[in-house]
Amino acid sequence: MGLADLDNVDLVTGEPGGDQGLWILAEGWPPEREALDYVQLLVKLAGVLTHADQIRDEGHRSTVRLHSGGEPPSSVLEYLRERDVAAMIAGAAGPRPAAGRPARFPNLHDGSPDIDSLQAANAGMFAEENGLDGSIESLVLLDDALEEGRRAHGLSPGDVDDDFTDGDLVVLAGAYAGEVLRRHTREAMWWLGPPGRSGPLHMRAGLGLGSRINTLGRVRKYLQYGAGESVHSLVSDLVSRLS
Repeated sequence: MGLADLDNVDLVTGEPGGDQGLWILAEGWPPEREALDYVQLLVKLAGVLTHADQIRDEGHRSTVRLHSGGEPPSSVLEYLRERDVAAMIAGAAGPRPAAGRPARFPNLHDGSPDIDSLQAANAGMFAEENGLDGSIESLVLLDDALEEGRRAHGLSPGDVDDDFTDGDLVVLAGAYAGEVLRRHTREAMWWLGPPGRSGPLHMRAGLGLGSRINTLGRVRKYLQYGAGESVHSLVSDLVSRLS
């Protein structure tokens, strides 16, 4: 439950098969986690809005709401308003509409999230926490960090857990892998769009940006299946083909 649970609606109100309210729950939006929380919201919200559209296609009403323990950045509120998603703040007297706070990562002039800055910040956070230098070989250490995450979850090398995920690690390690790819290829960029095989947030690289690389998804697969889904192997192979 919460933003780090990237795949699920946190709370559903209404009757199954009828009108429904879909709620996303967030905590206090601490400034030091702003990039991480915003990107987690973008990934999670893409799936929730798709689910809301499916409910509407069945002839029912569906509303999406964010319920937060603290004021979100103004950039988040701007993004939500454009998608008819209201943000509410918990309080002793009951929920109230969010007013927002100054954003460390303002949206671009067209109102879209500054994905490049957000993911660069997330990559920097992961690099600092793990002592990484942005090289392709540093992704070996990224794989080691993912293996440690599996071990902490009770998984041994070779174990499989289709349900295991870690929303912080998926976004942070996925951001770092994507930034390494950008650094070592001639043309690569972050791409945010509807959910699909490559996820709502992925890299596009190569000639005409025709290759889609889901670094966040690769991190998730490593957590579930282990070293056979090595992030280092994926990125090093791509760099050799795209450079």
